[in-house]
Amino acid sequence: MVNAAFKPVYDRIAWRNDPDQFAAWCEGRTGYPLADAAMRQINQTGYMLNRLRMVVASFLTKDLGIDWRWGERYFADHLNDFDLAANNGGWQWVASSGCDAQPYFRIFNPVSQSEKFDAGGDFIRRYLPELAALSARDIHAPSEAPATLLQAAGVQLGSTYPAPIVRHDLARAETLERYAVVKAQ
Repeated sequence: MVNAAFKPVYDRIAWRNDPDQFAAWCEGRTGYPLADAAMRQINQTGYMLNRLRMVVASFLTKDLGIDWRWGERYFADHLNDFDLAANNGGWQWVASSGCDAQPYFRIFNPVSQSEKFDAGGDFIRRYLPELAALSARDIHAPSEAPATLLQAAGVQLGSTYPAPIVRHDLARAETLERYAVVKAQ
């Protein structure tokens, strides 16, 4: 399981593996605040809460279409509490390729996860101070906030904070197509 999927059919998935998007994910520049804050947390502290590990892993594999092994290696290099079995198992759980994994069609929505688990935006504000002046409603998806509210909060998409590098709804549809090789089995 270290180098291949527990469920071999999942090794047939044609990953996109865009190095620029991987770099944006690693550096917390995806335009999705919860994912970005979580990646900045791991980069600054060497730690990330389990819920956030699931959110960023889902974002990498299913929104960006990047092979789970890239994320697994990144976590192995950056986590203070790295454990091979837990790390590999967690990544394969999210990528749906492991034993007792989540179904391939379960794709975390980074905005709704943010609204549910960081409703007030406190975690986001801690790691993304450039968004601190946004309201609890707008901090989860600045790209959907009215321009006047962004301007009042000093947020300029593409400058002070990145615009989303993918649209979740389109990425979800692409993921379902990518995973069709699994469904056909």
